[in-house]
Amino acid sequence: MRLKKVTSLALTAAMGMSLLAGCGGSSGETTAATEAGKTEAKTESSGGGDDTTTEAASGGQLVANHDTEYTVDFYNVAANFQGVQPGWYGKIVKDKFNMNLNIIAPQVSGDGAALYQTRCAAGNLGDLIILDNADFSECVDAGLVMDLNGIIQNYPNLMKFQSQIEAFNKQIGDGSGIYAIPLEMNNNGPTDYKQLHVYTYPRMGWDMYNEVGAPELKNTDDLLNCLKAIQDAHPTNDKGDPAYAISLWKDWDSNYMECVAQVTKWYGQEVNGSVLIGTDNSITPLTDKNGAYYKMLKFFFKANQMGLVDPDSATQDWNAVVSKMQDKRIYLYWYSWQYGFWNSPARGEEGVNYVEIPVADTNLYQPSDTYYGDGRVIGVGSQVSEENLARLMEFLDWYASPEGVQIQHAGTEGLTYTIENGKYTPTEDGLNRFSAEVKVPDEMGGGNWNDGNNMINQWIVASCDINPETGEPYSDQMWSTTLELNQTKTTKEWTEKFGAKDDVEYLLKNNMMTVVPSINMSLAIDDTDTSLIRNQTGDVIKEASWRMVFATDEADFEAQWDEMVSQLDGLGYADLVKFDTEKYQPMLDARKAAQ
Repeated sequence: MRLKKVTSLALTAAMGMSLLAGCGGSSGETTAATEAGKTEAKTESSGGGDDTTTEAASGGQLVANHDTEYTVDFYNVAANFQGVQPGWYGKIVKDKFNMNLNIIAPQVSGDGAALYQTRCAAGNLGDLIILDNADFSECVDAGLVMDLNGIIQNYPNLMKFQSQIEAFNKQIGDGSGIYAIPLEMNNNGPTDYKQLHVYTYPRMGWDMYNEVGAPELKNTDDLLNCLKAIQDAHPTNDKGDPAYAISLWKDWDSNYMECVAQVTKWYGQEVNGSVLIGTDNSITPLTDKNGAYYKMLKFFFKANQMGLVDPDSATQDWNAVVSKMQDKRIYLYWYSWQYGFWNSPARGEEGVNYVEIPVADTNLYQPSDTYYGDGRVIGVGSQVSEENLARLMEFLDWYASPEGVQIQHAGTEGLTYTIENGKYTPTEDGLNRFSAEVKVPDEMGGGNWNDGNNMINQWIVASCDINPETGEPYSDQMWSTTLELNQTKTTKEWTEKFGAKDDVEYLLKNNMMTVVPSINMSLAIDDTDTSLIRNQTGDVIKEASWRMVFATDEADFEAQWDEMVSQLDGLGYADLVKFDTEKYQPMLDARKAAQ
C-alpha cells in the first residue's frame, strides 16, 4: 500500500443498479465521442516538449509546451508531506514535464479546516485538487473545479476508465460535466477482491507467535494475552530500545479516533461519519454499546491496562510509528501495507516476517477492490490557464499510463526491479525499499528512496489493475517472481499450520470475512448546521476516545463513555445520526443490487 495513508476515506459507496449494468470498463487505447461540436477523440499519447501551441486545432488533445518551468499548486487531502516533491520521483516529473509538484497538505498544515476554507474563499483551491467526494462535489457547485468534458476524452490512458469516470460525474453538478477523476480505479470488476492480503487484520511476527506457543486465538482477549507474552519476552528490540505490542498515533484522526475506526472492521462494521455500517447492510450509531467502535476502543483500553500500549501514542505522529516498525519496536500490525516496513524474503526465510494470525470470532468487513474509485477524486482548478491545462492533462494521462502506474506501484527499473524477456523481477533494494535505507544514485535523483517516494500519496489506477505490457498486476507484491521469492520458511509454515495458501483463502473458507461491493458515489453534503454538529461532536469523540484508552480502570472507562454520549446528545448527535443514516442508505440499496 500506499504508502498510502490509509486514513483513506472509510467511505466505500455503491451506485445504483443502472450504473452497474455494462460497466466492464474499456481496454487499450479507447476512443470516445466528445461533446457536441468537438471532433472524434485522438488515441495517441501526449505531445512532447518542443510543441508551442496549447490546443490542437482539431479540438483533440491539448498540446503542452514545456519551455517554461511550471510549479503546480497541488491541494491534496491524502498527502502526509507538504512542500515541493523531492527526490527520485520529483526528478522524473521534472525531467518529463519540466514541472514541480508543490503539495499543499491540509492534514500536516496545522489547521486543515482553516486552510481549506481560506483557499476556497480566495476562489483558488489549487491547480490540481484531491478531495474526498463530498467536498469535491461542493467545490464543483462553488465553481472551483474545471469541467473537462470535451477535453478528457482525448487522453487514452484516462479513457481506459471512461465508464467509471462518467458514472461518477453523473452524480455531481448537473450531471453533464466531467469534473472528477476517481482515484484507485481498476478494470477487474466491481465486486472482485484480488489482493494477496486483507486490508486490516491482526498481524504478528511469526517467530514471536511461535515462541509463545502459537496459541489458538478465540477472541481479542486471547490476542491480548498472546501479545502480553510476546512483550514480556521482548520488552526491547535487539538494539535495546523499548518495544510495545501496540503503538497508536493521532494525526490521522477525523471525527473519531482513526486507529479504533480501522479495527472495527474485524467485527463486521465500518465507521462512516456518525454511524457504523455492517456487512449485513445495517446502520447503527457509532455510540451503540453493542457496536464495534465501543468494542475496539475497549480492546485498546484493556491493552493499556496490561501495559501493552506505547506511552508515546498520544503525542507521536505516523512518521514516528514508521520508524518504530522499521526497528521492530511494535509487535501488532493491522494494515496489510505495514508489511513493507519489515517483511522481506530474507526475513521470511529466517521466520521473522509478520503474518496474519486468525482470531476465531472475527467477521471481517472487507470492501472489494475499488473498481469505481476509493472515495477520493482528483480534478483541475477552475482558475488554471489554457496553457497550464495542457500540461496538467498531459501529466494526469501519464499518471494513469502503464509507465506512470508501474513507477507508482513498483518504483524505477534498474533500481527496484529488472526486466528480462518481458518478466519483471524485484531487486533486493526493491523488496526492502520501505524497510531499509535504499540509496538512490545521483543520476536518478539521489538521496534515500523513501524520502523521494511519490508524496501525492494517491493514484488514479489501483495496484491490483493489470499492466497490459506484462499481463500481471502493477503491484510488485503480486508479480509471479515476487510470489515465488516469498515462498519462504514463514509462508510455508503458516500454510501448513492454517491449511490455506494465504489469509484471504483462510478467512473465506472459515466464513470469517464478508466482501462488500465497493462502488464509488458522491453522497449528501453537510449543510451548515450539520457541519457544525459534526465538528463539535467529532472533537468530543476524539478527545474522549483517547482519554478512554488511558482510563485508570474499567469504571473510569465506562463513566467516560457515558459522559461522552451525554455530551453528544446535548450537541444534537441524534440529528447527525439521522442525517448519516439517510445519507448512506442509497449506498446500501445499491450494494444490495450489486451483490
